[in-house]
Amino acid sequence: MKTLLFGNGINIQFGGSDNFNKSIILRAIQNTRKSDFPKHVIVDEPELIITLLGYLFLELSSILSHEYDKLAFTTDEKFALDDFIRRYETRTSLSVLDIGFEDYYLIYDLFCYKHKIVNPDRYYIRESLKSFFLYSIYNQGHVNEIYTRFPDTLKTFFADFDHLFTTNYDTNVETFSKKAVYYLHGAFHIKADVYDPQSLRNQLSDSPMRDYTLDEDFYYLYSNALTSYCGNSKLFTIKQGISANEAVSKMAKAYQNNPVVKRSVDEWKNDTNKLVKKFSEATRIKTKNPGAHFNETYPIREFESITGVLTVVGLSPNNDTHIFKMIDDNPNVSEIDFYYYDEIEKGQLRNLVSNQSLNFYDVRKLWERYK
Repeated sequence: MKTLLFGNGINIQFGGSDNFNKSIILRAIQNTRKSDFPKHVIVDEPELIITLLGYLFLELSSILSHEYDKLAFTTDEKFALDDFIRRYETRTSLSVLDIGFEDYYLIYDLFCYKHKIVNPDRYYIRESLKSFFLYSIYNQGHVNEIYTRFPDTLKTFFADFDHLFTTNYDTNVETFSKKAVYYLHGAFHIKADVYDPQSLRNQLSDSPMRDYTLDEDFYYLYSNALTSYCGNSKLFTIKQGISANEAVSKMAKAYQNNPVVKRSVDEWKNDTNKLVKKFSEATRIKTKNPGAHFNETYPIREFESITGVLTVVGLSPNNDTHIFKMIDDNPNVSEIDFYYYDEIEKGQLRNLVSNQSLNFYDVRKLWERYK
């Protein structure tokens, strides 16, 4: 089998500078001044999100001076912080636009630790920041129109693969190739589980959708699109639906067959721990309605099942280490054809993948072939 995994490099190649990080952040800032900015979805007072962005950028010198090192508690945070410092410490004259938009999430988490900002405020502010960036990436729908600039010859390239996977949120390749695409990091047209009224999540007593109305004009802001500075954080979210369903199914079965378990689950409904209380309720709902489930909106099972030769285009190894870890752990992938933009990416991939044969090709020559 032949599988293609592609990232934002394709959009940048054919969509141009609108898809650069600088453009995304600049557009995000400029959007807040427009009369049609969806304040009711993102933030009631847009100037607050601009002020936050400014505060986060002002922490840059402290971060590069290692003043935040003591606030990185987890292994993932320490790794992300070290990588952040490595990428920015030698650069001069940095502006707000030069910081990767996902890097702002790392700064935000550290900022929250420093100023003792905790949930639920921390969560809601971060969701506003996420929507702020997603609104810019969507770019009034223009992000889904890049395929109109694809050369017609590119259809033969996509036609050569049995399966297509992407870390992009847009539908360009699916529209252009007329082939199904699996969206590893979600997509603008796929709703997050929390926004699906039929999901088990919304059958719980604290249903997020009970008093909430979606504005379908901005459907993409309710999507399952993943944005995070941490690969493991993305992987946790990707697998969350699967893990939750497996846990609830096992407990529901035990609840029906084991009186001791039934007694415990029934007692948990009054537990002071909210997670325990929710688990009890979900188990009881699952027992009454076996078809109830949390939505699994990420194609992780499909990706872990790929075999044969994997071709990677427009994806930097350093940005999505969790994906390359899954590839390395898959004994059924025999070979990887990797199209690099920068020579440094070869070394990065070799550090992440050791169980497959690696072939490297200059991506610029690929695009020359499909002009």
